This record gives sequence, structure tokens and C-alpha cells, in this order.
Amino acid sequence: MINIIGWAPDSHEPSPETSFLNQFISPFGTIESGDKNYPRVRSGHRCFTDNDYLYLIGGYTHQIRRGSIFKEIWAMSLATFEWRRYEVIGELPDTLASFAIIQVFPYSKTFILFGGSGTAFGTSSSNRFYFVGVDNNNCCVESYELKVGGDIPLPKYGHAMCAGEVRGKYYIIGGTEGTSFDFDVHALTMRANPEATTENEKYTWHCELITTNQGFPGRYRLEATYDEKNHCLLFFGGGSNEEVHGFEKIIKLDLKTKISSAVSTIPDSRNGYPQARRCHTIARRSTKVIMTGGIFHRENGLDVLVHSDVWIFEMTDYSWEKYEHSLPRAVYFHDAAITEEGCMMVFGGAHELTPTAPRNNKLYFAWFGIPRLQTFALEALRKKYPQMFSGLYSGNLQPSGVLDVFNTFCKPGKISEEERNIVQRGRIPFHEHEDRSRFFLNGNSEDYAVRIFLQHQVADPEPLQRRRGQRQQGRHEQILQNNGNLNKTRSIEVLWWFQEIYEDLSVGCSTNFSVVLVLVTKITEKVKLEKKEK
Repeated sequence: MINIIGWAPDSHEPSPETSFLNQFISPFGTIESGDKNYPRVRSGHRCFTDNDYLYLIGGYTHQIRRGSIFKEIWAMSLATFEWRRYEVIGELPDTLASFAIIQVFPYSKTFILFGGSGTAFGTSSSNRFYFVGVDNNNCCVESYELKVGGDIPLPKYGHAMCAGEVRGKYYIIGGTEGTSFDFDVHALTMRANPEATTENEKYTWHCELITTNQGFPGRYRLEATYDEKNHCLLFFGGGSNEEVHGFEKIIKLDLKTKISSAVSTIPDSRNGYPQARRCHTIARRSTKVIMTGGIFHRENGLDVLVHSDVWIFEMTDYSWEKYEHSLPRAVYFHDAAITEEGCMMVFGGAHELTPTAPRNNKLYFAWFGIPRLQTFALEALRKKYPQMFSGLYSGNLQPSGVLDVFNTFCKPGKISEEERNIVQRGRIPFHEHEDRSRFFLNGNSEDYAVRIFLQHQVADPEPLQRRRGQRQQGRHEQILQNNGNLNKTRSIEVLWWFQEIYEDLSVGCSTNFSVVLVLVTKITEKVKLEKKEK
């Protein structure tokens, strides 16, 4: 069951901007640490999203054998909010704490993994590169080690990675091998390989040292992003065991001159600057960099303060704005990802500066943008029919495929091969009957979602009113009204749900349909009919 706190797309407030649009929500509540269907508590992991799933890679926990690395990858469907641990095919490193990843392209299902540490921090660092691809249909990932030429960084963890000025260009910044901290910047370049004979040889990879940033102290657990307007890299925070770095000035690296400099930023008019920190996280949406959590401490670990605040850095003028809401609990060594719509997700992390600090496996959502109409549609369906969004093969139903699945069950006729693939990709078992009706079963044997052929009479829906006058009759209603003499052989609850595309809306929609009709029956006769046919 989803316990939503704050604003969500199904709130249906008159104006999202005046509702709790950006308030954090906790969909899951407390999860037992032994639940095999949910990731365990961890820190030092990494997350990313492809708009259909949130992915969770690796992490460290002190709860198993005095410290263990999670050599695993989880995926949570953003349609069902259910997790599944994916099977790993190929190589995956043991150094999955404080490593770094970067998606090959924005919101792609492939990513590059570099570095990280094992449980023996300081003596088990890595400088290997891995190429990892996700296969949602088979709930697995395929991973293999890359052969990279050039000047490869030394083994390290706590570094940052970000995409660069062109596709196929990625940067690796800072990090530590355990005792010394560097501020090196390496560039990793991907190029097509015309001589490739296998899929793994499709690209060539080359790494080069851009700068060592002499004059600036080394740091780890910093964050970085590429500034398209000024053609430079921006570095946020980070530190060492002795100091952490603030945000009154940030370091930028000019990629043309390969020279780094400190640039002043503009404070929030009421709250000034964020306090110095490391082990925070950033999520990038357009020109906004959203920073959450992190830890501040003075030399030798004195005056420790773990943060729960959220800050927004505007790249157009290098200004800070403190967000009005905070994370429910101060945290560091967590990670975050954000969808194209602006839904930011924050998972896990630690709460104290001790080896056995309590960690969590909670997931928090926050909206930093107005969702598309498709998202509102999905939330309306989820709210009305929650049973349809649970137990779907461990959450393998994707937001981009939900409306296709419902459309499949909302028209008459035999199921086509294309429709069959849509349903099977959603992992929804289905059956067909001689009367050409279809249904699919979800968990509860008393609840069926049914697609009825037009031989069954249904009551006309009450007309809906548009904000600007009367809505015109659609072709789906005309079809039903023209079949007024059809028999009533079943008792059917009819939900009419309309997704109308208003001309004055600037929010895009990826679908071209205007009406979805879902026919639902709390089965009694249907169960008996099914048993009788058997």
C-alpha cells in the first residue's frame, strides 16, 4: 500500500503550483530490513532513472558480517512502486561502495561504472571500468569490463563522474585511495569502432588526464556537472578527513583552457549560502542543480553536523536558493535521481559519523516540476484500481507502457500479436473466451479487469463539464449509444475516465488517444462461468 504524504499527481488541486507540489513524500513507510522484496539498508550506493524505473546499484552495510558490500542491482517500477532484484549476467565488481556511474546517454538504460571500494576501505580500491546494460523484459543486467587505453586514474573511491560537452565524453573528478586525496580531472572518451566484430567491441575507450588542479586541496565525495553555457565543469563541495569545502565560491574548470578557478556565487536572500559539506548528492534538471543532505565537520571530525536541507543552484546566474522543505531526516552517503518530469527520488544513506552509524532503506519523492497528463492519468488509474498495480511480476510494468496495456483491454476483437507483446511485456497473464471478452488477473481472485465486447449493455456515463463550456460527445460514446438494445448479461461497474488534450495546456502528452474506458466487475458469475467452462 502506498502512503503518500504531501502533493502527488492524484491530489487534483486546482493549480499544482499552489498545492504541496514540492513537498517530499514517503510512499513506503517503514520496511522491515529482512524483507527479501525490498533493498536492505545501505550507504555509498548509486541510483539512476530512465523515467520508467529507479535503479539502485551496490552499497555498503555494517549489519552483515561486520560490514558487507551489496553486489547487486535493484529496479523499482515507477508504475507499481515495486522492487525487483535483477539477475547479473557477466562481471560486476566487488568494489561497490563510493563508486561512481554515468549513464551513456541521458535517461538511457546503459551506464558506465568506475572505481569504488570494498569493505577494507583504503586497501581495496579499484580503477576498473565496466559497461552495464539493463534488460527490463528479462529482469537482468549484462555487465562486462571495458578495455580503456590512455592515462587511467589510480585506484580510488569517493570520486565524481559527469557527462561532458558531447555525447561520449565523460569526466572523472577527485577521490581518494584511503589516505591521500586528489583533485585530478580525467576525461573518458567513447568512439565508434569500425573494426568491431562483437557487441563488446562496438566502441573504443580512451582516458586522458586533463588537470591535477594544483593550488586546490584534494577532495572526495564531491559532486560535479557540466555547464553548457560557459563550457566548463562545476564542482560542488567535497572534502577530506580534515576539512570540507563550502559554496560561497565554487571551483569551475574551463574546458578550453583547462584552467580551474574559484568563482563567487549569489546567496539566498534570506538564508545565505549552504553550509560546507561532503557526501551530499545532486540531481540536475535543466539549469537547476538540486543538492540534498551531506555532512559537515571540522578538523579531526569535531563539530559534526549531518544535513537534511535542500538547496537549488541556478546555473544561469550561479545563485543559491534554499528549498522550503527538508528531508525527513538528516542523511549523508545517500543518492538521488530525477526524472525528466522533475520527480526527484532520494534513497538510503547514513545518519551519524561512526563506523556502525544507523543507515536506512527509505525512498523519498519530491516534485520539482509539473507532471505530464500521462502521469495524472496513471495516478487516476492507480487510485481507482490499486489491485491492478500490485503483484505485476515484481513490478515489471512500466509507466510508458501502462496506457498501452489499458488501451489493449478497451477495444473489441481478437488480441493481436502486437497487443499480446504489450501485455506479456507487462507480465500480465490473460485469457480469451468465445464471447471475445478478455480479462487479466492480479493477485486477488475475486477482482478482474474485463474487456467486454459491445454485446453487453452499459449505462451511459454522466456528462463531464469542461472548464470552458460543454464537452462535445466523443466517438466512443456514440458507439455505445448506438447499441442501446444490447442485452444485460452481466453486472458491470463502468468507470469513464477522460484524458482531454486542452489546446491551452503547455504540458506535453506522449499519447494520442482521448478516452480510456475500463470495465471492471467484482466477479461472482465470472468465477462460476470460468469453472464451468473448465
